[in-house]
Amino acid sequence: MAVQLSTARNWPDRRAPAAVVAADAPDDARYRVFADLRGRGFYLTSAGKFGGDFLVYPGDPLRFHAHFIALCVRADQDVALSDLLAISRLGSNVKKTVLLCSPRDDGGVTYSSLAWSGMA
Repeated sequence: MAVQLSTARNWPDRRAPAAVVAADAPDDARYRVFADLRGRGFYLTSAGKFGGDFLVYPGDPLRFHAHFIALCVRADQDVALSDLLAISRLGSNVKKTVLLCSPRDDGGVTYSSLAWSGMA
């Protein structure tokens, strides 16, 4: 089963113009998170219908359910509290943990998990 993910760039000389790199920063964050999770042995598919960037599987998606919904955000990016609450509740309803994935300057990725615990 082939799954197409929009994480690769298709520039003929493999170098992007500086203006494109600046405008393409969210795609760069998604690609770095994708590469890090694949390097850790996870399988990824699109998570558009869940409000995230990727569904993260511990093995072959034909044999396993996704455990995580990955949402890629830059560390300096502001995220509305209502958006965090909405995706946390959605993740809880579909029995998946939401991962906030932020690429770091040193090439690594910081992961934070969100879990909806209800209203007090």
